[in-house]
Amino acid sequence: MARNVGNLFAACSAAITIAGASHAWAQEPAVVDPGAAGDVLARPAPGVDELMKRLETLEDRNRELEGRVTDLNRQQGEEWLGEQRAGQIRDIVRDVLADSDQRASLQGSGMTAGWNDGFFMASADGRFRMNLGGFIQNRFTSSTIRTGSYNSANSAQQAVFDRKETRYGFNVPDLQLWADGHVFSRDFQYMVKARFFEQVTTNINKGDTDAQSAAIAGGPDFSQVELLDAWIRINLDDNWSVRTGQYRSPFSRGFLVLEQYQMSSARSVVDFHYALGYTQGIELEYTNDEFRSRTSIDSGAQDNMLGDVNATYGGNGYKLWPTGSFGSQNAQFWTQSAAYSVTHRFDWKPAGSWDQFRSYTSPSMETFGFLTGLGLHYQNSRGYQANEDTPGTKNPDSQWFTATIDAQANFGGAAVYGAVFYNYVNAPAALQPTFGDSQENVQYDLGTLNIIAAQLQGSMYIMPKAELFARYEFAYIDGGTSALNGINPEIANPDPLNLLTIGVNYYLDGQDLKWTTDLGWAITAVNPLFSDVNAGWRPSRSDEIVFRTQLQLIF
Repeated sequence: MARNVGNLFAACSAAITIAGASHAWAQEPAVVDPGAAGDVLARPAPGVDELMKRLETLEDRNRELEGRVTDLNRQQGEEWLGEQRAGQIRDIVRDVLADSDQRASLQGSGMTAGWNDGFFMASADGRFRMNLGGFIQNRFTSSTIRTGSYNSANSAQQAVFDRKETRYGFNVPDLQLWADGHVFSRDFQYMVKARFFEQVTTNINKGDTDAQSAAIAGGPDFSQVELLDAWIRINLDDNWSVRTGQYRSPFSRGFLVLEQYQMSSARSVVDFHYALGYTQGIELEYTNDEFRSRTSIDSGAQDNMLGDVNATYGGNGYKLWPTGSFGSQNAQFWTQSAAYSVTHRFDWKPAGSWDQFRSYTSPSMETFGFLTGLGLHYQNSRGYQANEDTPGTKNPDSQWFTATIDAQANFGGAAVYGAVFYNYVNAPAALQPTFGDSQENVQYDLGTLNIIAAQLQGSMYIMPKAELFARYEFAYIDGGTSALNGINPEIANPDPLNLLTIGVNYYLDGQDLKWTTDLGWAITAVNPLFSDVNAGWRPSRSDEIVFRTQLQLIF
């Protein structure tokens, strides 16, 4: 580089010297050599104009040479700066990599972890993944009933209906934790989910000392840990899959829509009683863009078809064994009460995507979607008895058939949902809720029951994050009168259930951070067979009012 610069300076000096000599020669008279007269005559001396042009040319070349020297100097400086900057960047990168090695214990395996709509850990090749999550709901509830008629001497009535006008307070109705993902490949999936659940620590007091007023609902458990989902799924191809373990019965959307995606603070009363629950078995599923079919062969369904399964109504309580309870969730094989049980659900979605129907809401700007489904369930059951098959021991079978049809339409800013349920039960094997108790003194033949229930729900966004909703619920029980009279005449021939609920959802951050407030009115009586105490609906006469406000966080 120095040699090139020197050569350029030498060339510039020579050019300047030649330009000066030419200028001086142009100012003096020309000298004629006589020996060269012929040459001089052949080449006449240049004039002043020509010499000036030559001088201008030399000056242009001089300026060009000066520009090249300046460029070379600049390039040399920039090259030095670039090398210096590159060295600094290399040092920074080296420090970052060293810090990363210290911080990431999984660096050697290439495993990744972080947040993508939930916490996750995954292998670099994608063969293994675990998603971690959960949600918490904090709720305030106020339940007000009409008093006066429960203060009579009717002990049967006092044993069933609460006599305290207003009960209110804060609680945590649901706290769930889960882990799901896949192992070895995306075709082998799993889920484990548990919840901390609340029960009634002390029985609701009706205000008397009669033995028949032992309890309305609940049991000795409070804030226990309960296993919900525990299943393994194998994807056979893009459409077919098989799942085994403990899972939600593929029957009604009322229970298939998860707790954190409900419209109101709590699941509807109709869904609480008739949407079935968890079961243990094996399920075959087929899904494409428009249809989904699920068939489950399992240990029976669990629900609260005739009230809370742990309820006692006066001196006698019962458990309707076709509904499972001990046989379908968190149960040993030898406690299974269903001789056989089959559940099937078929969904048809002519418009929209499956993800649109994970909940009941339809945010603004969402495309139109429509989903309708049919659920069927049948099981044959016996109540568990420790000395079953002993000669002379009675243990009749009970049959239970239930069906539901539901539909939802999403309009992008508004949604409508409706469902109808029908239950047919032939129940000669209804037992008291004491697990393992035997024989005839705790059995009731409830005969034949027909139960019809329905709900209709609508919602509409009034602001980008605020949604109004309303829901009407109806239920009616026919049959079982003589047996229910024998248990407690106050629960026989129940009035139909008529509930109206209105409310508002405010989505602070979608479903992940949601504030829900609703107000419910029992237009007719809430018979114990229809009550849902944990959701605020106590057994009462008409005009019961339930107010709830709840903050939900999904993490």
